[in-house]
Amino acid sequence: MILLYISSLVMLVRVNGIDSINGRVKVTQLDIDDYGSVIPLKDLELDISTDDKSIIQTLKNSSYAAIFTEDSIEENKSVIILANGMTIDELNREKSKTIDKALANARQI
Repeated sequence: MILLYISSLVMLVRVNGIDSINGRVKVTQLDIDDYGSVIPLKDLELDISTDDKSIIQTLKNSSYAAIFTEDSIEENKSVIILANGMTIDELNREKSKTIDKALANARQI
């Protein structure tokens, strides 16, 4: 039996632009702080498999997305292996969950 392990990174991003011909996407990596503010962390240019039209379509139809990438993003050479588009309502729910979790943690202290 052969086990294949792929290191992946999950991140929340804002989609800034897509070059579907060359299989590249420009995104801004985001974080949500304890107060529910969306914080831009860094601008990235990542690869998309040109064979996987579903990732390209998902990113074209979404302003925000949760993406999974292969390996590290430090050199802007990582490949997006999965993308889940997010609406502004879904982003707001994530912000609310973050605030609720921060408040629950503060009460325990």
